Amino acid sequence: MSQSKHGPSNAFTIGFMICLCCGCALILAVLSSSLKELQETGEMLERNKQMLMSAQVYNTSGYFQIKAEDGTFVPAKHIGNGMLEPATENDLATTEDVFAVFERRIKSYLIKENGEFTTFKEEGIDESSYTREHEGTGYANLPLKLIYAVFPNEDKEFKDLNKAESFVFPVSGFGLWAAIYGYLAVANDGYHVVGISWYKHGETPGLGANIAAPWWQEQFEGKVIFQKDKAGNVDVANAPVGITVMRGKVSETLGDSPKAHSAVDGMSGATLTGNGVTKAYKETLAPYRPFLLRVNEHFKETNAS
Repeated sequence: MSQSKHGPSNAFTIGFMICLCCGCALILAVLSSSLKELQETGEMLERNKQMLMSAQVYNTSGYFQIKAEDGTFVPAKHIGNGMLEPATENDLATTEDVFAVFERRIKSYLIKENGEFTTFKEEGIDESSYTREHEGTGYANLPLKLIYAVFPNEDKEFKDLNKAESFVFPVSGFGLWAAIYGYLAVANDGYHVVGISWYKHGETPGLGANIAAPWWQEQFEGKVIFQKDKAGNVDVANAPVGITVMRGKVSETLGDSPKAHSAVDGMSGATLTGNGVTKAYKETLAPYRPFLLRVNEHFKETNAS
């Protein structure tokens, strides 16, 4: 029986659908290719912000900050060449500002098993390939571990880690639902926390997702990653390492005991996420102990002279 004169043939319909699908696929491929660079730039921008945030160089409200003489942080703005000067909260940072300050203030290094540092160039390693290959599994257990040094807001180029203000550790682990990735900044004494951030997670909104909330992250500032002894001293070489997320409030459970200085309040309804964060900090920091010991020894020598 011949096809109806009042409608398209089956062959025409199938051909039309194939052409439509191919056309849509082509359009999506072109869009994906053209937007790839923008996506990569966006991801890099967000990670730069998160790292600067953990180091207290960038505020969650969108402006830079610098430390005043009394030790508090005040708003700042980019004045060129990666340099900052005091400003107001209305002086928000642009994308270009973030990249410029990051490039000047933060440098990447590799840490050897004995705690000594080296560079990607000295080791003949491509940094982009290294980070892309190991981000998913973390850097702490590699023979050459990734570390970021945060240098002072000065108009000079720094290369010596002994001049760094703080160090940023890439942290990774598992929450309740998926892998979690973040940064932990430690002062140049080798044990005081400067700040933290979590830039990727799949935790439950309003519960475990609070690990990325500023109000929760702020309580890490000033904590110590090595548990104090009964006298209030820190033994970087032997003390337990990490930050514990409590089930409840630190003040109610630990009071002002030595353990309280290495613990933070938990999140209501997110015990398993908190456990994951605790484990992530412990397993990430432990392999870096030789480096932190060197940092601490240099700090004590410098301040004793």
